[in-house]
Amino acid sequence: MSTDLSRHVDTISHALFAIKDLFHDPATLHFDDIHEEMERFEAAFNVKASLDAFFAFLCERDEAGRTVGAKHPTQYLQKKLGLDPKEAYDRLARGRDYYGEPDCEQTTQDTADGDLFDSDAESIVDDAAHAAAKAAAQQAAREQARREQETARRNAERVNAEKQRVIRLELDRLVEAAKGARARLQAKALEEAPRRTVKDLRATVRRWVEEANREHLDPANPNAGMEKRGLHIGPQRADGTHKITIDATASDTALFKALTDKGLAPNSNMPKDVDDYRSPAQRAYDQFAKMLKHYDTCQKPTGGGCASVVVSVTLDEIADASPTTRFQTNTGIDLTAFDLVRLGMDGTADFILTVDGATALPLNLYRTNRLASLAQRITLLAVQGVCAWTGCTAPLTQAEIHHITSWLRGGDTNIDNLAALCRTHHRCNNDFKDHRGNTSHIERDHATGRVGVKQPGSTKIRFNHADAAENSAVNRIRKRNHRLNTATAKPPPREPTEPPPWANRQSPHPPF
Repeated sequence: MSTDLSRHVDTISHALFAIKDLFHDPATLHFDDIHEEMERFEAAFNVKASLDAFFAFLCERDEAGRTVGAKHPTQYLQKKLGLDPKEAYDRLARGRDYYGEPDCEQTTQDTADGDLFDSDAESIVDDAAHAAAKAAAQQAAREQARREQETARRNAERVNAEKQRVIRLELDRLVEAAKGARARLQAKALEEAPRRTVKDLRATVRRWVEEANREHLDPANPNAGMEKRGLHIGPQRADGTHKITIDATASDTALFKALTDKGLAPNSNMPKDVDDYRSPAQRAYDQFAKMLKHYDTCQKPTGGGCASVVVSVTLDEIADASPTTRFQTNTGIDLTAFDLVRLGMDGTADFILTVDGATALPLNLYRTNRLASLAQRITLLAVQGVCAWTGCTAPLTQAEIHHITSWLRGGDTNIDNLAALCRTHHRCNNDFKDHRGNTSHIERDHATGRVGVKQPGSTKIRFNHADAAENSAVNRIRKRNHRLNTATAKPPPREPTEPPPWANRQSPHPPF
């Protein structure tokens, strides 16, 4: 099997490079001559989406994460295939859809009780018959779900990855009681996918999902919609904005609308003598921002955590800042000076962290109980910027504080024994530091003071060189100190030159 797969991969690789060589110069090709072959080429590669799902299923089943010192297959897909977390999750989810055990649709059986005056013997016979009928119905439903899953796999071979992803995302909206319809709806959606656009496919599957949810909705469960609640913050755009998507329950939506509607009146949240040219959407947003700032003001924590925005900046950067300079924050979102003023930080008291000039390590260490203090969390923001694991960019607001030497093994809650790790990598860390199961752990490099990952079979500590990590305040100070401490090489001594002719006469003045 391995030999056959290797031969086929070689064939595809050689063919791709041969096609690349044909496409070396656009001037030698015309659309009319090649478009039919490129359409065939694109259609042939639709099957790769199914292969991706198949391989992802194997990664999860066979614990591929252990090959990269992790506990989860997502880490393997990210490190070895170069996928982002979203794509890795999508492939794993589709693998479970196509090859895992499918959910079965609920069957309706006559569950009416027997007659009140039936004999005990008759009741026992009826119960046994009912149990047998129920088991047979469940087995039939299970076999039907497997047939529908097999149909979905065949249909998926003709559908590209984007359409498969859209179908999965819409099917994820099924409520718990309707999940048995997933295999049937997936097979149907994949059959429809080749003749529908992505937009039309999304709308069609969404309608099917809503119908299934209504059909299976339990009137006795008023909280059925709670399982679909959620909030997602998109990446920062070039203009500094973000897209925020919220799936809210009806009650929370009603409250949200009631509060934001209060800002729809002209000049709301503005001086009355200023002309208001804002759109209704902008007025609603300004009201929403006011609500957030009000909550932040009223709910500031006293030491257990850090709910507010914290900025990581050096004194030199403050002095040299321009209106477009962006500063790193604990949320992973960079802010300009104007953004900070909008948040009301123009009058914020300073938190100053003193660092050693040689190593750029914090001089002020805080010893406390097992839980890290607010000051220590702010210190870790300045030192790391983001999660300490190699290549991770999770912000400090999503991080957990990790004891490098475990608290249970005698480790103190001192800043030199702490590191911020996101939840995923915190679970990947091996507290025993023995690389059991091919796992890795966090370690501090005593030469530089930096925290990094110690991988199996390696004596080196691998640091996080992601852009956000390299631009933490302490790392910027460390780089600056390195430049300042690098001595400039002195120029070589000048070669002796021949004395001018007048110097041989020993005259104190030149002859001019």
